Amino acid sequence: MRLTLDQVLEWKLERLLKEGVNSYNCEPYSTIIRFCGETRNAALGMRVFECAEAQGIQLNTDIFNALINTFLSVGDLLAAVTLYETMEGIEDYKPDRATYDAFISAFSWLRSGDAMMSWYLAAKNAGFVPGIQAFESLIVGFVMLNKLDDAELVFKEMVSFEMKPTCTILEAKLEVLSRTEEGNRVKSFIKLVSDGDWELNKALVDRLTRLCLDGGEVDIMEQLLALIQKEAHFSSATQLHCGIIRFYASADLLSDMEHAIDRMLDDGMMFLCPEDVEAVICSYFRHKAFDRLEMFLNRIRSLYMLTRSSYDILVAGFQRFDLHQRLEATIKDMREAGFA
Repeated sequence: MRLTLDQVLEWKLERLLKEGVNSYNCEPYSTIIRFCGETRNAALGMRVFECAEAQGIQLNTDIFNALINTFLSVGDLLAAVTLYETMEGIEDYKPDRATYDAFISAFSWLRSGDAMMSWYLAAKNAGFVPGIQAFESLIVGFVMLNKLDDAELVFKEMVSFEMKPTCTILEAKLEVLSRTEEGNRVKSFIKLVSDGDWELNKALVDRLTRLCLDGGEVDIMEQLLALIQKEAHFSSATQLHCGIIRFYASADLLSDMEHAIDRMLDDGMMFLCPEDVEAVICSYFRHKAFDRLEMFLNRIRSLYMLTRSSYDILVAGFQRFDLHQRLEATIKDMREAGFA
């Protein structure tokens, strides 16, 4: 019969009591209590704590923190706060940073903004800087509550402590910018990340890429591309490359378009959809840059298969400008590609 985790913990406690441990080492008891927090068994956690006391074990802050976390895991705020007040009154196990972090995280989960801020201020008044996970709980919690000023305040203080934000914190920060800034939110965020030399995860990069492409601001696309190229976000980088190329093609900025194409191909990337290729083809036709169009087609030929719609645009363009030799070659290529 397989034992439950609670049964395993009870067995561990019994074994511990039988074997006995060094009277100054309460870590084995703390470990069991921490697991009680994971299983949300506050009653067992309290029994372990009482056993440690009865054994004459030298208690410390860690075992109190473990029990506080266990009480918080089952929502017993009264027991957790009572234990905290007990710690405050005894010199040997005063609350430490982990104590305050536990309350901050718990009240973030409960979506209690005032309590979060109270425990954050209490930690600072006691001389502690919250850990990065506590900052994450604070910032995300305030954003969820739409307390954006509080989220911004805590974020700035975190940065002032030279702490590197998690990607979850950065997602929350982008959400703050999205709700408070009409324009330039992506630009502001990219500058923030670049100045801090922070890392972005795939979800953030994908979201920023979509915002950039939807906004159609090429300078911001260029900034984001420069930022994410350092981190090998291949798929998003390709989307940005294509977005930049499409922008220059639509604006008929031929030199900028060709530079963007060369940069993308040199980075080992290729067009993702026929619409981007067709935007380039149409730009060349508008400029009557037929030789440059041919060079472009030759360069991508081995890596990209033109679609029927792309061939149709080429045929229509060569017909319009009476380029019969190129028209015949295109029709031949079209047939070889399986298009009638």
